[in-house]
Amino acid sequence: MLFMNATWKQKGLIVIAAVLSVLFSHLFVTAFTAFFGTASAAEQRSYGEKKGIRTAEEALQVLKKHFNKKDIVIGKVAEKELYFEAEIKDRQNSVIDKVIVDKRTGRIRSIY
Repeated sequence: MLFMNATWKQKGLIVIAAVLSVLFSHLFVTAFTAFFGTASAAEQRSYGEKKGIRTAEEALQVLKKHFNKKDIVIGKVAEKELYFEAEIKDRQNSVIDKVIVDKRTGRIRSIY
């Protein structure tokens, strides 16, 4: 409605303001991405496979891959209706965490 009743000069200013708004938002997104990284960088820091997990053996492999550089032992993997559950133990066999692996997404999450 504002645009319909505006003069040609006002319409020109509105268009210029819209273009500048788009340019500044693009500049902001570019600067933000350069500083914080892209979505793919966030995906590389994810917790899990980002795919369905069908068996306890697959869940164990996902957990081994996730905890590969840690000095831990993965306990027995138990299958539940929507997820797999496993205990994470230190070398002295003390439970330090309990995690679940979502069957649908493969996401690993602590429940301890």
